[in-house]
Amino acid sequence: MTAAGPCRVLVLTGAAAPFSRTRTAAELVCREIAGTGSTSVLRDLAEHPLPLLHTEADGSADLADLRAQAECADGMVWVTPCYHGSYSAILKNCLDHLRPQTLHGKPVGVVAVGASLTAVQASEHLRTVARALGCVTAPTQVVVVHRGSSWEKDTDPRTDDRIPRMIAELHALAGATALLRRGAAMTDALSSADRA
Repeated sequence: MTAAGPCRVLVLTGAAAPFSRTRTAAELVCREIAGTGSTSVLRDLAEHPLPLLHTEADGSADLADLRAQAECADGMVWVTPCYHGSYSAILKNCLDHLRPQTLHGKPVGVVAVGASLTAVQASEHLRTVARALGCVTAPTQVVVVHRGSSWEKDTDPRTDDRIPRMIAELHALAGATALLRRGAAMTDALSSADRA
């Protein structure tokens, strides 16, 4: 990460099971972020479950904390297992709870974990969701493959460079979009004042 100063990255882990391979991949992402001098905040959704959207009041402490972390993050990384060719339901529920103004223009990196390279489908689905939420996705996505009881990065030798490259892109995007996000927030505030 050389394009801008240190930033704060919220890493969301979307596996329902604790101590998952997805959590291991997220911890690897956090170590790489720390190595750049930036700060990561790991939020494991298995440890911090959220109510289903519209089933309970928005007043839970976990939800308030999640929203606060998302608000102050310069960028995010979404790490998901691949379930039936797509990303996890608990990650989708988490994203549904986040406010659009918090996500609009925010840089996002995507990591998918699966038994084969077909896990790329989960990352592609997440990129579509990020685009719908107004996020800016890092061009590089990461697929981590596990086989049986072991797991390893995708057998493509270039994969060793994919997490650092994704983080570098995320960092550059955080610097590039910061002014745009501040400008949009000011425009929204002025529009609200005009309507009042």
